[in-house]
Amino acid sequence: MKDRVKWCAALTTAYLCMASPARADKEAIALDYQPSAGCPDRSKFVERVQAITSKAEIVSDDGGAQRRKFGIHVSRAANVVHGELTIDDRGVKTTRMVSGATCDEVISALALATALAVDPEALGAEPQPAPAPSPPPTAAPKPKPAPPKPAPAKLGNDLTTPPSKREPRRPLLELGVGARVGDTLAPFPKVEGTAELGTSYWAPFETHLGFAYGPPQHNHQTQFSDWTGSLGMGYRMFDLEPFSVWAEAGFELGQVHATGRNITPAFSVDRTWAAVDVGVRARLDGPGPLFFLANVGGRAPVLLQRYVVQENTGKFRELHQVQQLGYLLGLSVGMHFL
Repeated sequence: MKDRVKWCAALTTAYLCMASPARADKEAIALDYQPSAGCPDRSKFVERVQAITSKAEIVSDDGGAQRRKFGIHVSRAANVVHGELTIDDRGVKTTRMVSGATCDEVISALALATALAVDPEALGAEPQPAPAPSPPPTAAPKPKPAPPKPAPAKLGNDLTTPPSKREPRRPLLELGVGARVGDTLAPFPKVEGTAELGTSYWAPFETHLGFAYGPPQHNHQTQFSDWTGSLGMGYRMFDLEPFSVWAEAGFELGQVHATGRNITPAFSVDRTWAAVDVGVRARLDGPGPLFFLANVGGRAPVLLQRYVVQENTGKFRELHQVQQLGYLLGLSVGMHFL
């Protein structure tokens, strides 16, 4: 990945060097720097440029129509960082997109491209030798026409890519399995196994489909089992690689089977379950495609039901009455793919 980023920076440099005329020993350029969250700030970017060349004087205000304007924009899509360098040379614009695994990697490539756009000899290229002075002419020579400026070489990857033709963001799918525990569904904390499929294609929004199954569990008088499906959406609030946090809300729907114990015969009742879940998720990316996920939140049942069975004596026994609010905690492990 680093080699690819450096190659893109070198490619940008080759184009800029061929398309730009020779400049003074020191050039003042205007910089519009827009990093993503967690990326190096403007001062760090300026330090990296000036560590490569001393010929770049970077200012915030353009100061005049003749000053070149450099625009740096960095965005993040899932686990890929996208960087864009735009140079406005008196209305003639060149643009280049680079990608990398980390902000630091992409910012370093953009700093290198910026430095070389100002100082093509920054990486040690030997300057062209000055022509030897000619002897004094005996007669005034006729002025020679200026040689035509060479046209920029055509590169395989055009640097002035229109926005409509940029590479689209790739969808990122993730699959996780784990367990969760919550109340309200039964008169005791109930454990369920979970499986979830999610995507961050619309980052910073993330969506997921889930399934949960709770095997039969009981206390001294009741036994409960359940299955539910869920649909949720989250908004990523922090992304500090490899740790990220987002707020989420979801809706779950399923069925609960309740059985009265110490009743002969054992009577059962089935009820439809529906609830709204709101909480916070935290994810830690592990080695390779692995990640670890934890969530904590509240559960608000939509159907406030009573689980009531009739004993063989004709009397009714209440097994459980759903409460208005409860908690939901979960842990899972998964992997990214696509």
